[in-house]
Amino acid sequence: MTESIDDETVDGLAERLYDAYRRGDPLDAATLPDLDVADGYAVQRAVADRREVDEGPSVGYKVGFTSAAIREELGVDEPAYGRVLADTVREEGRLDDGDDLIDPKIEPEIAVRLATPLDPPATPVDALAAIDAVVPVIEVVDSRVADWELTAGSAVADNALAARVVHGDRIADPAAVDLPLEGVVVRRNGERVATGVGADVLGSPARVVAWLAEALADRGERLAAGDLVSTGSLTELVSLDPGDTVEARFATLGSVTVSRGYCSD
Repeated sequence: MTESIDDETVDGLAERLYDAYRRGDPLDAATLPDLDVADGYAVQRAVADRREVDEGPSVGYKVGFTSAAIREELGVDEPAYGRVLADTVREEGRLDDGDDLIDPKIEPEIAVRLATPLDPPATPVDALAAIDAVVPVIEVVDSRVADWELTAGSAVADNALAARVVHGDRIADPAAVDLPLEGVVVRRNGERVATGVGADVLGSPARVVAWLAEALADRGERLAAGDLVSTGSLTELVSLDPGDTVEARFATLGSVTVSRGYCSD
């Protein structure tokens, strides 16, 4: 797929998004160029190149917009992927850098780790054969575009809204988990606010992994052994405001909890 913007525009927007991420200061949507999805991936790669200096190499991918509820909420019409950098993967607990986030929200997700590479054409059965571990996660998403005024292109450029991946302490054998039927209940400050199941992400997390293999191949990349793939939110977005604690309790995978501190003066 070919971008419609030139290298100078890609580089300039990547620098602005990187600065917005680093400072926690969002960009005005009205100042962004009109981006198609191919443009967005070019910018995303350029932003990741800058961030890797501080946050380490990519350890996998997050797939977003895999549920109809999220696509409707954000106004996009197809899934997208972003890159997960090493230092953005955290153990559950309080976000020690939560004050640097802009307007974070959480997504309960099923993440998987690949034992072998996965190349297209790939089916969900092929994806399951490549997976050697299943992990419950909360993905903390954030928009470096003010007020979440996103287009498909700008959402992709903004690393598909990735911020942090917070994992639980349980690693499951994929053969022991019925991925489409794995359910989750989300509670914020003790109140039940959302529910979902694995089938809400393209029918199955395995189907998401197969989709990702195809999408990466379209851009000359591939899923490698050891890659972590977070397969998309099982529910609508849940706010994570200062002082909040959010728990995602999965049917068989255990629970993951994340909290956000109050902003300091």
